[in-house]
Amino acid sequence: MSHALILGGTSGLGLKIAWESHSRGITPMIAGRSVLDKEVAASLPPDTVPIWNDLAGHHGGAMIHPIRLEGCDYFFWVAGIFSRKPFSKTYDNEIGQMMDVHLNAPMRIIADLHREHLKNKNKKPYHLVVVASTSSWRLRENETLYCALKAAKAAFARNFSVEMARDLSGSKVTLVNPGGMKNPNFWKESGQNIDAFMDPKEVAKIIWDEVLNQTETFKELQIMRNSDGTPKLEYGPRMPEIPK
Repeated sequence: MSHALILGGTSGLGLKIAWESHSRGITPMIAGRSVLDKEVAASLPPDTVPIWNDLAGHHGGAMIHPIRLEGCDYFFWVAGIFSRKPFSKTYDNEIGQMMDVHLNAPMRIIADLHREHLKNKNKKPYHLVVVASTSSWRLRENETLYCALKAAKAAFARNFSVEMARDLSGSKVTLVNPGGMKNPNFWKESGQNIDAFMDPKEVAKIIWDEVLNQTETFKELQIMRNSDGTPKLEYGPRMPEIPK
């Protein structure tokens, strides 16, 4: 049986990816800080393997046991937090937390995951799914830090895919840049109106369809938003928007 480790799978898109994994017979392994809370646990798929993990703090958060990583066939890097404020008003603790959750801890976990797969005598391949954002290439007012971190995730996915293909034949990377989705917890501090945003359940289905049908080593997806809030799938990279 295949396993999908989902970093940030307790809410929003990550949770929908977990349920979509369950529906396809792929066991979800959900890593998160609240994964053992009773209310959260009740919302997870019945076959979930819960893994307590805190990405924030301690310069990169708590790591995941190597046994969990070696058994991973798919790794979904979904975790993230949102910030909308002028960069001059973003202070050290906020910058540190954003960098830990978006980059520091996930990259350390991926490094551990890759090492564990390299130790496998059969050089077991795996599929890395990096969920960045259209904010990785779009201009967003007062979202400098958030956009920078999403762009860093995208750059990591493109470059690391070359190492994965070299080190572990058959490994793949999917880079997903979705637009805004209806995840109230994600937007709660921003006051953002999300009525016309995409349904994360629909986005999760698109992502899993593309992942399971992928034949190339690297694939980049743009999941844009139509005016009615339905998703529009496009392929390939986008040039960064330039300030006027």
